[in-house]
Amino acid sequence: MKPIVTSITIFMLVVLSACASLTPHFETPQVSVKSFTLLPGNSINPTFEIGLRVTNPNSIELNLKGMSYTASIEGNRIFSGVASQLPIIPAYAEDEVKLKAQADLFGGLRLMGDLLKPREKPITYSLKIKLDIGLFALPIYINHEGVLAQPKRL
Repeated sequence: MKPIVTSITIFMLVVLSACASLTPHFETPQVSVKSFTLLPGNSINPTFEIGLRVTNPNSIELNLKGMSYTASIEGNRIFSGVASQLPIIPAYAEDEVKLKAQADLFGGLRLMGDLLKPREKPITYSLKIKLDIGLFALPIYINHEGVLAQPKRL
């Protein structure tokens, strides 16, 4: 019985190492915000449509199974969500992904309070995205952080 377990273990290691070598130079896809639109509605909690441009710099197609995302300004979560009906991004190509996100009411209120205070530092933001490309592949994490331009006071 022990030789069978050893044989199975060796077989699984060979299979896993073969799969790992299929994409040795896989580059992280690039995601940028292309559009950000407030959708019409009568709710106190607004809904936005966010257009993301996903660029695939690899020689294999990117078959997106799902995505989760969170956007924060000054550490206050502004919106977050998930999407599952996503396009297949061909090799060396890009496509737009449209997401609908509802604002986080309390995060927005905390942000407004933070922005009303006198500031000496720039306003920071972060966008965190997780791309799921299938059962046997690890998710791809993309983080964008930066500062927003502040209007000059007259």
